[in-house]
Amino acid sequence: MLEDQAEFGLHAHVRQERLVVAFWGELDILADEVLAAPLARLARESRGDLVLDLRAVTFLDCGGLTLLCRARDEARRRQAGVALVVDNPFFRKILRLAGLTDAFDIAGDLETALMTGAKGSPV
Repeated sequence: MLEDQAEFGLHAHVRQERLVVAFWGELDILADEVLAAPLARLARESRGDLVLDLRAVTFLDCGGLTLLCRARDEARRRQAGVALVVDNPFFRKILRLAGLTDAFDIAGDLETALMTGAKGSPV
């Protein structure tokens, strides 16, 4: 979606009737500014639940958390579920410290996130 020289980006595809948005690179305040509108559009236009895949993310701060929360809010407006794929223990800690572990279904891999009932996955 973004040029190759960008330090972040996203790719979206549908899998098992869910929109999977795979992020890569640094999710910070700049990524929030650039990706917020396209991500909101994807979340708004999706018909199924949303899966946000963070496995290729190299950096996550409050700007990145804001981006994820905006996507969650947009999906919830249309009564859809949101799952995060997080395999980085440090990112799981950030989510826990930010008080967001109950705000998302969290899974360690894509297959688990695509299954119904990923909520309650350990963080």
